[in-house]
Amino acid sequence: MMAAHPPRYAGGPCFVCGEPWPCFERQLSTLVEFAGRGELLVAYMGDWYRLGVEERQRRGLPPDPGMELRHLGWLDMVLPAQGEQRSGDV
Repeated sequence: MMAAHPPRYAGGPCFVCGEPWPCFERQLSTLVEFAGRGELLVAYMGDWYRLGVEERQRRGLPPDPGMELRHLGWLDMVLPAQGEQRSGDV
């Protein structure tokens, strides 16, 4: 399911606000959408990151130095530390 604030294209800006994607609003809605499923969220955002890199190359655009951080840099807050379990995790 793609919530509000979709990308114009993988690796491109947000269709709604024009900020680099995933914009803050999309990150928040993604956290809600994947609540309690941190590993699935990491896989989902990892796929979007890979698609973004590939699409930018296909379009002849330069690499986006902030793309990795926007896609993956905030995901550690949804995963428990190694050997730890958070409430609600099974």
